[in-house]
Amino acid sequence: MAVLAAISGCANGAPPTQIQEHNAMQKSGSRIPAPAVPPVSTGGVRYERVKNGLTAGFDQMGGYLAAYDEASGRQLWTLKVYDNQRVSGKEGDVQDVFFKSMALQADGTLLIENERRARFVVDLKARTSTAAQ
Repeated sequence: MAVLAAISGCANGAPPTQIQEHNAMQKSGSRIPAPAVPPVSTGGVRYERVKNGLTAGFDQMGGYLAAYDEASGRQLWTLKVYDNQRVSGKEGDVQDVFFKSMALQADGTLLIENERRARFVVDLKARTSTAAQ
C-alpha cells in the first residue's frame, strides 16, 4: 500500500519524498544499503541517481539518472543508464543494482559505475548511455 501511495505521490513529476522512499524501500536483511553517491553539477544542472526507481514510476529500482535545474530545482529529464533484469524465484531486493560512483569527465560526459563494476558513459547532451570500453 505504501508503494502505491508513493507512486501516486510522484505522478506530478516531483521526486519522491524521503518518507515515500522509506516506505517503498524498507530495509532488507538480505541486502546492504545502496551506496551513497553524491550528485554531480555542471552548467547549472545537477545530475543524481534516482534513489528508488519504483516509487518514481519506473520499471526497476536502480539504474536511473535524473537531471535537475539547479536554480529552480525542477526535474529536466531522466535516463535509464542500464537494465537490471531480475531472475524470477529469487528475492528481488538482492538483485537490485545501484550506482556506486559518478564522475564528470573532461569531455563533458558522465562516467557511472554500478555495484557490479559495470561502467557506463552518459552523454549529457544527447541523453544516451553506452557501456564503457
